Amino acid sequence: MGNAQRDGLKVLALEETLITRNTSSASNTDAQSLQEDQSGSTEGKQAEPLDQETHEEPEITKEQLSLGKRLLNWRTIVPLVIVIVALVYFAKKANINPQQTWAAIRTANVYLLLAAFSIYYLSFPIRTLRWRLLLQNVGYTKANGVELPKFWKLLEIIYISWFANVIVPAKLGDLYRAYLLRKETELPATRTFGTVLAERLLDLIVLLLIFIPAVMISLHENLPSQLQLGLKITMAVVIIGIIALFLLRMFPTQIARLVPQRFHGHYNHLQEGTLGSFRRVPTLTSLTVGVWACESLRFFFIALALNLIGGNFLHILTAALFIALGEALLTAIPFTSGGIGLVEGGMLAMIALFTLDSSRAAAAILIDRTISLFSLLAIGFIVFMIAVGRDAAKLNRQKRAVTLPQKNLDTI
Repeated sequence: MGNAQRDGLKVLALEETLITRNTSSASNTDAQSLQEDQSGSTEGKQAEPLDQETHEEPEITKEQLSLGKRLLNWRTIVPLVIVIVALVYFAKKANINPQQTWAAIRTANVYLLLAAFSIYYLSFPIRTLRWRLLLQNVGYTKANGVELPKFWKLLEIIYISWFANVIVPAKLGDLYRAYLLRKETELPATRTFGTVLAERLLDLIVLLLIFIPAVMISLHENLPSQLQLGLKITMAVVIIGIIALFLLRMFPTQIARLVPQRFHGHYNHLQEGTLGSFRRVPTLTSLTVGVWACESLRFFFIALALNLIGGNFLHILTAALFIALGEALLTAIPFTSGGIGLVEGGMLAMIALFTLDSSRAAAAILIDRTISLFSLLAIGFIVFMIAVGRDAAKLNRQKRAVTLPQKNLDTI
């Protein structure tokens, strides 16, 4: 009787396993069909541009975005070595005294430096809120059947992408961000990358709108008339570009009639891709202003901590804006990893417009780059390794979950 009971239990276990598998498979199929039906009906009801098929998109592979390969590539190393050598040469020509530089760092106000560090890292949550809003603008919402990662996961993705931008040139981190989101959600990387491009466009517009007035106010007495005219023309071009984007966003059908037929495909791609991100513009603009306020206040607190710039509060503030945003523009040049060499040389030239103390200027640059570059390297590496370890553990759990039913069947 005991053997019969055991045999009966084995048969029941086998049947239960097969039923569970078939039910799960059927449920997945039904759920997939229901999701496709709901997606089709949703797309019919809403104007969200989610008609692109994910499987038709060439997949971005991990090998293509390998940070190790990019970091050890000669295209990364050679420009970096050239720029660092040039930077050391010009530092010697500028008579920067290492002892005086270290003395200036030691006498800096620690509390203001902590404020600079804190305000810089406050920019990352703001960037995350803005990116999530851009993703929602292109149709990645629950109403369209898309479940975006939680806020902290998006923050992690942004931080790792910035870490990638620091260690490799050519802004690879921007593409890496799209790859990481695709790995989490299976969303098309090209559309995600379109939101990153929209983010960069927003950054450039707001940056120039703040940077140009800061230059004109901080250097109004020493600014050549030709440069003043050039800055005014640049400001006018930016404003015209904003108006053009607004018109493209508000009147797509009317403007499409003015576009030659052979360019309609390109126009539609532009309209549905990057411009599709520009909804809820006041909120996006406020968040972008917040991002650049954090970037600017970082150097403002450093300048106060070192007594770097003289004059009244408005002069110090506009000078700090000019230097910090000029640094951001130099960082955007994809020549070396993190703009190393180019940024330091450019900052030294900009600070020289406000002070002749080269050692104190060097101290400001070292502190600023420690916050915006070296701390990002250190913390970013930790975040990156934690994410890699978590993904490896998740993969191992999935493998065990797949092999466990087979082992149970073998024992039966």
